[in-house]
Amino acid sequence: MNTTIKPVLSLIVLATTLITFTHCNDDGPGKPPEQIQFDKLKKTWTIVTSGGATLDAADRTSDFSGFTLTIGGTFNSANPKGPYTFSVSGTRPTPSPWPASGNWFFGGDPESQLIRDENGSGTQDSGDLSMTYFIDSTGKLNLTFTCTSCNYAGSRVNLVNGTWNFILQ
Repeated sequence: MNTTIKPVLSLIVLATTLITFTHCNDDGPGKPPEQIQFDKLKKTWTIVTSGGATLDAADRTSDFSGFTLTIGGTFNSANPKGPYTFSVSGTRPTPSPWPASGNWFFGGDPESQLIRDENGSGTQDSGDLSMTYFIDSTGKLNLTFTCTSCNYAGSRVNLVNGTWNFILQ
């Protein structure tokens, strides 16, 4: 084989391999991180039966029997941070750290931060509740947030203040 053809052939094989593997991403080229995360989050999540809800590390799962969190909306490429919608159903204690429904936004890091719209304004402002989240290797959604003044109808602040953790599947 000609010595000039060998390096060219090697480059062609390398380029073909790189092109093949760079197009294996299910998320598609050019999708913003908010859209990728929205696609993962948009569904109905059900609380796990053991350790699914804790307040300051105390198990409160029994207070949330049949609890579901539905994350919805349509991705908005013109405003990728949101707002998007959520609703909850099933048993919730009174008071509860969850309003029945509302809006949410992506925070500064869309892969780990959500913002719950506490005043229902549909805009992100200083009174909104910051939440951290991750989806673990088994597909469970882990949400953590701290209530300092969950001030919506039916909530008595002194009974919901603290750090909540929810595990949903």
